[in-house]
Amino acid sequence: MEGLVPVKPFQTKEEYIYDTLRTAILQCKIEPGARLVIDHLTSTFGSSTIPIRTALQRLQAEGLVEIVPHSGAVVSLISIDSIVEVFSILEALERVAFEKAAEKIQPDDFYDLEQLMAEMERTQQAGDINRWSDLNGQFHHRIAEISGMKLLTDFMDRTLNYWGRVRRYYLAEIASERVPQAQADHAELLALLKAGKTGELLEKVSQHNRQALKAYQRLL
Repeated sequence: MEGLVPVKPFQTKEEYIYDTLRTAILQCKIEPGARLVIDHLTSTFGSSTIPIRTALQRLQAEGLVEIVPHSGAVVSLISIDSIVEVFSILEALERVAFEKAAEKIQPDDFYDLEQLMAEMERTQQAGDINRWSDLNGQFHHRIAEISGMKLLTDFMDRTLNYWGRVRRYYLAEIASERVPQAQADHAELLALLKAGKTGELLEKVSQHNRQALKAYQRLL
């Protein structure tokens, strides 16, 4: 499979295969529905079948791969249920993240967020939706960081990875509807954060996630 690169140095063979396949699946370099043929993978990774099978079993436990008896492994499709799950979790995490960020945010944090917003605006105007989408993920990650809650940030990053798979796969189809609205939402979220209007801020967080979910539901 072309484009598969090591994720971390000094890994066991199983960890290397698992991380490389997981990253490729989340980034849609291996698309939903693609078959993962054991013989092909052993050739690609220069490995025996044992670490390949173990890595696939781990990916199956995460819901990224389906192993069908006597048939092989297939990259899981992106279903409506999985999209609902991602946005439900994102909404819950972001409400906590924004609430705590509102208590702890400092002038330097506002500066970082404003710079990020400006870069998002430039990429939107340039029509670079892939770069805008990556920056969008950075915006939400930064809010989690500002909250100062490490466990929440870890959960947020994991959920954003799953959301990233959804957005990468459907981005071209949904960008014209979602990018302008999401950019306006981010500006409003930042303004409410600056004003210290926590109640309105949390309402906007929920609205932002639910509007995104509805857009994907309409698409599918």
